[in-house]
Amino acid sequence: MISLILAAALGLPTNCTGCSFAGRDLHGADLSGVSFVGVDLSRANLRDANLRNANLTGVDFSHADLRGADLSGANLTGVDMIGAQLSGARFRGTNFTGADLHGDDLQGLDFSQDRLEGVDFSGADLRRADLRGARLCWKSSEGRISCADLRGADVRGTDLRGVLLCSSSRSENCTTADSATLRREARSNLDGAIL
Repeated sequence: MISLILAAALGLPTNCTGCSFAGRDLHGADLSGVSFVGVDLSRANLRDANLRNANLTGVDFSHADLRGADLSGANLTGVDMIGAQLSGARFRGTNFTGADLHGDDLQGLDFSQDRLEGVDFSGADLRRADLRGARLCWKSSEGRISCADLRGADVRGTDLRGVLLCSSSRSENCTTADSATLRREARSNLDGAIL
């Protein structure tokens, strides 16, 4: 409740559809638990912001400063994070469904145990990132397998051990994806990755 009061003190609604906070200085803001749909946060300064457990659908974080931000437990569905600065950001139990991170610098970030279904990592710098146990692949009801797009990503030293292939949102319907499936469906030979 306190975080919602703090968001209001910054002039930010706790529930918003189609709002624009592009370029705003929200350094250190407590936005935990907010629900934003189609909100423009492009070029915003969200350094060290608390976005824990936020529901963010179709949000534009392009070129935003998210260094040190805490997005643990957040639902990031269809967000645009192209060009966002993410160094030191925390993602524990984060759901990145259909997020666009292509070409981003994601070196050393910890995505272990996160849901990364439909994420576009193409061309991203994922060197030394931790994706252990992440839900990276899924199987549709028709049996088609898809994985996050790693085409052209730099995965040297990236830990992909135990990434999961899931057939539903329930964790009991997940198995470890084998390296052949991961290479084929992620569209990458995964050179230098830890498998």
